[in-house]
Amino acid sequence: MPENEYLDPTAEIKLIDKQLNESPEMEEIAKEVIETHGIDLGPAEIGYILVYPNISKQRAAKCMKATREVKHYSGNDYLIEVSGDLWDMLDKDTKKMLMYHQLLHIDPIFKAKNQQWKMMLRKPDFADYYEINDKFGNEWYKTIQATVSSLHDLDPRQEGKVSV
Repeated sequence: MPENEYLDPTAEIKLIDKQLNESPEMEEIAKEVIETHGIDLGPAEIGYILVYPNISKQRAAKCMKATREVKHYSGNDYLIEVSGDLWDMLDKDTKKMLMYHQLLHIDPIFKAKNQQWKMMLRKPDFADYYEINDKFGNEWYKTIQATVSSLHDLDPRQEGKVSV
């Protein structure tokens, strides 16, 4: 039988092991941001998760609608994930801005026709995102890009692709 390197039992197998931790700190900051900026999330329940070491080298954070299974087991309609290595390096003001940005993705809509809430996500070009830029500038975003870049030794081209 010919040698097959894919079946070699001595070959090293690399597993990408991500650790997910619920974050009371993220939740506290989010509550503060929601109250400060008067964000209306209706009945939406949100889970806050730190991903260690990171979501990816160029993805700092993300907001997603929960699958029906996640909703069933956790009660959350949305999940906000942030790369743990980045979160640990950020100052409180930058954390607040990151949470503000992620919370603006959440868009529960009440459908009068069937008297139910429909959990939706907003795209980043939504008008409220301009409000962040107009009021607070984009230094917080540059800080996140620079921090991720230094954590992962990204070149300037890659740094510009870091997203939240």
